[in-house]
Amino acid sequence: MPLKKFCIMGKNIKRFKSLRTELFFIYRLLQEGYGPRYWWPYIKNRFFGNLLFRYLPRYEYVADPDLEMHTICQKKDIWMLAWMLHSFFFYSKLRPKIIIHDDGSFDSASAKLVESKFANTQVWLLSERTKEVLAISDLPDIVRQARIKGYFFLYRPIDVLALSEAKKLIFHDTDILYYKPPIELMDFVAGKMNCDGLVQRLSMGSFDLMMDDYFNQKYKPDDKGAQFINGGYVILNGDKFKMEQMVEYLNHVKRPIENYFSEMGFFASFLAQIDFKFLSKDRYIIKGPLTDEVIMKHYTSPRRYEMFAYGIDRSRDSMKR
Repeated sequence: MPLKKFCIMGKNIKRFKSLRTELFFIYRLLQEGYGPRYWWPYIKNRFFGNLLFRYLPRYEYVADPDLEMHTICQKKDIWMLAWMLHSFFFYSKLRPKIIIHDDGSFDSASAKLVESKFANTQVWLLSERTKEVLAISDLPDIVRQARIKGYFFLYRPIDVLALSEAKKLIFHDTDILYYKPPIELMDFVAGKMNCDGLVQRLSMGSFDLMMDDYFNQKYKPDDKGAQFINGGYVILNGDKFKMEQMVEYLNHVKRPIENYFSEMGFFASFLAQIDFKFLSKDRYIIKGPLTDEVIMKHYTSPRRYEMFAYGIDRSRDSMKR
């Protein structure tokens, strides 16, 4: 097939998937009874967010040198990123260095735009970070191959293990918004929690770690509840986060490293090896309404329409009170 026709076909497939996603979101809005008052916020936040991002004032702060937040972001999602960061800063009072892991969609201009809006923020462009990590002479070969061939979500913990020396690490998805102070997170960063990790709990069901018998017998991850973690919100003591754990994971996982859930599998395997605690699933929620008890909501992909229809505006308005 000629290259031009192949590229056109690829673009058409991408457009079809995008249209299918939009139709699904609109269907869910109507199905769940989100009436006309939600439609403009949805349109504004869904389709005009990246334009509005350009008009945000710069957020200035002095970063805590021992604290880093690592998030994965697509170029099209910088409006979600902005309100995740604003609500995090406002309610947590924490001031980490922000590292944004590019999924390959950023260019230098979009990276500079994001960095211009938030102090102490770096966009780690995928191509540049790949060269830097693969240039590390003592990088274990199995990790090197995972960094080349794995699903790009897995690149985030690999790059952090290879390049970060922070004492506290926050792995944080962009589709999260805060509505009250996350006291547990604040206490953990302050050293007031008697554990080495915090993690959000799945609202229902469990996650198959797909580790081999050797790993399961050695660490007994199911006994520790590792099958219930949500890998998009993980807070760790940096001194417990070691490259050896990535090597062990890659040596014993049965899930292909090209799989979407490869990063979540790594976090589950890692948490099985340390003393961690779950955050309350009634206050750090995935499903359900924004009650007075809710501290944070994670608007994962099947519920992303809620973030646009009311989540961003509710979080923004709560910061004005």
